[in-house]
Amino acid sequence: MHILVIIPYLILILILVLIYIQNNRLNRELKEKKSQLQAVTLELKEAQAKLMDNGKRGAVAALSAGLLHQLSQPITAIHGFVRYMKKEMDINSPFYKPVCAMDEQSSYIKDMLANLMELVLHRKVQKTQMNINTVIYKSFNLLLDELRIRRIGWDIQLDDQMPFILGDALHLQQVFMNLIVNAMESLNELPHEKPRTLVVSSRIDFEKHQAVVTFKDNGPGIAPEDQRIGLTLCHDLIREHGGEISMQKNEDGILFTVKLPCIRLDKVPQGTTHEAA
Repeated sequence: MHILVIIPYLILILILVLIYIQNNRLNRELKEKKSQLQAVTLELKEAQAKLMDNGKRGAVAALSAGLLHQLSQPITAIHGFVRYMKKEMDINSPFYKPVCAMDEQSSYIKDMLANLMELVLHRKVQKTQMNINTVIYKSFNLLLDELRIRRIGWDIQLDDQMPFILGDALHLQQVFMNLIVNAMESLNELPHEKPRTLVVSSRIDFEKHQAVVTFKDNGPGIAPEDQRIGLTLCHDLIREHGGEISMQKNEDGILFTVKLPCIRLDKVPQGTTHEAA
């Protein structure tokens, strides 16, 4: 009788144990599924953010390309008319030199618009062996008039023994010009009577074998929303060159640092370690 009485209790206990075991297994599976769902949700959010970011960049690129195209049409017409005037004009005319200057400036604007169009459409990087100092000088020369108009004092301190890098001259030129323009906008925030300075330098980091280019101004900086698109593009282009760009802000002003990998000195052909700018 005792055994018959105990058996139902044993069965009940066994059922409860089985339910407990099954419940634990289901809880573990539920936690695993929840963890997997959270991971998938995070991936989807990241993918969505990237798609939105790419969409915004695509929209900005499309809008910029459209504006550049609209600008290039009248500039091309003006350039053609000026060249015709120059061709038909007597070189002894008092207007000949001004027309030559107009021809040169309209040609520069026309080429610059074409370069910007390629950059906006994100032309594939075309790397060649090049001297970074040459690109710095070209970037500066294109903005010298603007620096003078804004009464900004500048200094260029370049190491004339810089090794070559592998880079796209057009893309790097746009990066450097963007950083110079960024500095000009920052300096524009200073009181009129305060001196405005911009110093650009290049040097070699022998330990990391990098070309280091710095842009230092004594301005207070500009609002992040005003610099976001330009600096995002700079970061993208420098990353495509295997480099990095950083910013430091202190009481003396703003410092942008661009680092790019160098070609090893022992791989640069003899006599071509540096070139005249």
